[in-house]
Amino acid sequence: MKQGKNTKRIIKPWKVTRSRYVLSDKWIKVRADDCETSDGIKISPYYVLECQDWVHMVVVNKKGQILITEQYRHGAGKIGHEIPCGTIDSEDKNPLDAAKRELLEETGYTGDFSLVGEVSPNTAKNSNKIFIFLVKNPSKCNEPQEDHTEVINCKFIDKDKVWKMIEQGKFQQALCVASLAIALRKNKVLD
Repeated sequence: MKQGKNTKRIIKPWKVTRSRYVLSDKWIKVRADDCETSDGIKISPYYVLECQDWVHMVVVNKKGQILITEQYRHGAGKIGHEIPCGTIDSEDKNPLDAAKRELLEETGYTGDFSLVGEVSPNTAKNSNKIFIFLVKNPSKCNEPQEDHTEVINCKFIDKDKVWKMIEQGKFQQALCVASLAIALRKNKVLD
């Protein structure tokens, strides 16, 4: 079908004719779907990653500095910088509870939380969401909890230095960069 410049096609969801799990454990499920497009094209298998929803916390102190973490990430095989983040566990009542728990566990901080966005890690392959929280008026109330699978250092850094770290490839986690941009724009400290 030939289309003109301004002709829009009707977009319809794919039909799933069969679905099965090829991997399922407490961290991730990999689902293989047999799909058919609205044009009758069969796609089989189409893999979908089912992970728990995540929370990202952009913590900004009164000086406009951002709390960043440093830790080893096995997928990349490197030590890198991020913002505090984690998964929503089954015992969490909602994303806010998870965000408060994760921030306290990883950094020992609490503060005033506001939800500023929801994004998908990858709408093509992931079924989960990331809930982005801006945390203002942070206060240290505990030491971070010991976790033998995570060694996390954290510190407040001027936002200009964080942007420079991103440009220099020292802050590579793309989802954290997106969360920073969304939260800081909402906080009006992006410039």
